[in-house]
Amino acid sequence: DLRDIKVKKINVLVTTVGGLTSPDILSALKNTGKYDVTLFGIDAFKFAVGKEFVDHFEVLSSSGCNELEFVHAIKELVLTHKIDVIIPCGNEDNLTLAKYRSLIPCIIMVGEYKDLAVAYDKAKVYSELKNSMPQHAPKYHVVRNYAGFLKAVKNLGYPNKRVVVKPRFGIGGRGVYILGGQFDFTKVFNSKPTNEYPYEFVDDILKNKGDFDDLIIMEYLSAPFYSAYSVCKNGKNIFTLSHIREWGNASQTFRGSVCYDETIEMIASQVISKFNLSYTNNMELAVSDNGRIVLFDLNPRIGASSGI
Repeated sequence: DLRDIKVKKINVLVTTVGGLTSPDILSALKNTGKYDVTLFGIDAFKFAVGKEFVDHFEVLSSSGCNELEFVHAIKELVLTHKIDVIIPCGNEDNLTLAKYRSLIPCIIMVGEYKDLAVAYDKAKVYSELKNSMPQHAPKYHVVRNYAGFLKAVKNLGYPNKRVVVKPRFGIGGRGVYILGGQFDFTKVFNSKPTNEYPYEFVDDILKNKGDFDDLIIMEYLSAPFYSAYSVCKNGKNIFTLSHIREWGNASQTFRGSVCYDETIEMIASQVISKFNLSYTNNMELAVSDNGRIVLFDLNPRIGASSGI
């Protein structure tokens, strides 16, 4: 009788619980049915939406401000509340906790720092894909000056084709722009804002900049947009579920059609092996103009919309 099985109690600490989709992740963790979960949440913002979905909430300064201060505060929480597992949500938290994992006396769902540092570098990821999985690699250029930008957009077919501009080390869809056609009155004032801008928008920003931090200029990809969520360990994929985005944006899906897709799982397994990933992992894929399924974003952490 399953009712006679003793449910294991477990204390789980989740970082950065202020995201739009945090309630979904926290609710899923709380209601696994297999564990009696006590959830502890932290965020740098005292009104973080996730505070209403955890049992205990505390404000901690961001890991991006002072890594060691963040780590020592986490260690104190672990010791005080007997935390069993930490689940980092957010790139900075993931990297910081991986770097200093030896200082924290509990399980942390992060891979090795050296592997994560590569997986968060879009230029290195795309280069590796181009070498080992060319059919799933995007067409791209890395640029660091205006002349390189002009050459890259032309090489990728602009203005006949749209292109994507984004930072090499971007986080959560920040700084991602699509270079498209001209704006008109209807598009500006009768539609919700998008991240698609005319060429002149980026051109005016970059032409007098001189050298700048690396930007990725990438081919534009089309629907269907796949989000793949994997559980893995030491480069071995355990399973992958995916969904096709129905409503949302490049960093968050609010409604999606959930499915098991063998092709997507095969791609995910190859990527996980190539970058030696562990624990939770999220990949974003879409379709090129010649019909290839292309990986355009690799997130070696729990995905923002994994609750879906």
